[in-house]
Amino acid sequence: MATTTTSVGSGFIDVNSIVSQLMTIESRPLTLLQTKEAALNAQVSSYGTLSSSVSSFQTAMSGLSDLSKFKVFTAASSDNTVLTATASSSAAAGSHTVEVVRSAEQHKLFSATSFAETDTLAAATTATITVGTTAFSVDLSGKTLKDAATAINEASDNAGVTATVSNVDGGYKLLLTSKDTGSSNALSIAYSGADPFSFTTINQDRNASGGFTSADLDAVMILDGSASLTATRSSNTVTDLIGGVTLNLAKAGTVTVTTARDTDTITKSVQAFADAFNSLRSAISVLKKGSLASDSNLLSIDSQIMSVINTPPSGLTGSYNYLSQVGLSIQKDGTMTLDSTALNSALNADFSGVANLFANNDQGYAYRMQNTAKNMLAADGLIKSRTDGLNANISSVKDQEDKTSARLAIIEQTYRTQYTALDTLVASLNSTSNFLTGQLANLPGYR
Repeated sequence: MATTTTSVGSGFIDVNSIVSQLMTIESRPLTLLQTKEAALNAQVSSYGTLSSSVSSFQTAMSGLSDLSKFKVFTAASSDNTVLTATASSSAAAGSHTVEVVRSAEQHKLFSATSFAETDTLAAATTATITVGTTAFSVDLSGKTLKDAATAINEASDNAGVTATVSNVDGGYKLLLTSKDTGSSNALSIAYSGADPFSFTTINQDRNASGGFTSADLDAVMILDGSASLTATRSSNTVTDLIGGVTLNLAKAGTVTVTTARDTDTITKSVQAFADAFNSLRSAISVLKKGSLASDSNLLSIDSQIMSVINTPPSGLTGSYNYLSQVGLSIQKDGTMTLDSTALNSALNADFSGVANLFANNDQGYAYRMQNTAKNMLAADGLIKSRTDGLNANISSVKDQEDKTSARLAIIEQTYRTQYTALDTLVASLNSTSNFLTGQLANLPGYR
């Protein structure tokens, strides 16, 4: 509406007050539109809350929605100072002894020749260093020991060796260390001229026959006490000695590695299933009492979720068809609770049956619930469609508000013009009346 101005004229007519009261009546359609817009915005906000709740529900269902989620195992070593163990989904429950005869080592060399800090290598000295089967060359001509180490470390084609300088009692010595362990990363070095270093292996000879060989760098393990099950690896990370189990070797020793189903993780996933169900239903309950109280779509969402709960899977061959059989039950207040003891009993009795009850690809409860949530959140799903419809209504209401505001501005200006003119007329009549009264007062016998 237009900005009001102070009334002028007779003072008998309060133009601002009259126009304000008239515009309050005229503005009722705009007020109704603004109230409608606020209600629609509240519904959009509520659908945002609902979408977030359904999305969280969908995420929670993913923890149990396919059978691979149940392939969770733990692996334990009887002595973690010898080796640690972790299991993947391809592991199998069982127990094995692993004797670590020796762990893998990095090949280390030191120069038997000692140097003074300022000594330089001979001119035209090029070193070719081989790491395993990969070689690279470094020009060491006229360099100090420190500069030679820097040249090796910064070589663009360095194949995996680190050079350091050590100041020991006999003088300065150059040390070379392979970055990786095992015989496949053993070091050797050749020169374009005379050998300035006379490198010697630091690693100890670990062969009974005597004499260091690159094989001494490898890890050696014996599985289940049988020499026929001896395994040699270049790395201390061993992924294929026990199927589905990764061993990280630390030192020599004998341990027992035990793998078992990780029922704790499965229990946590089932509890998350119940928590997500309760959280979604709680959100729906709150929205029912708010801006979506009369929204049938909200009731439809609740109905779809409960329909999955109340419809047991068909065609399963396991021992279980109902969530209550594995410890999940709906209470009188509508919440879902988990009896973890009952769940563990079911897992021990028929693990596959529990897995299929949740994750069967078509019939599992979590599988169906996740798909239900996915459909609700889809671009053409119930939530998005309803939100788009509400936003379209808001846009339409705003257009009506703009048109109504423009019309009200015209109406207000018309009222103000009319009442200002009336006020001016009254002022003029009042002035005329005063003049005539004065003239009449001067006539003889007027009183």
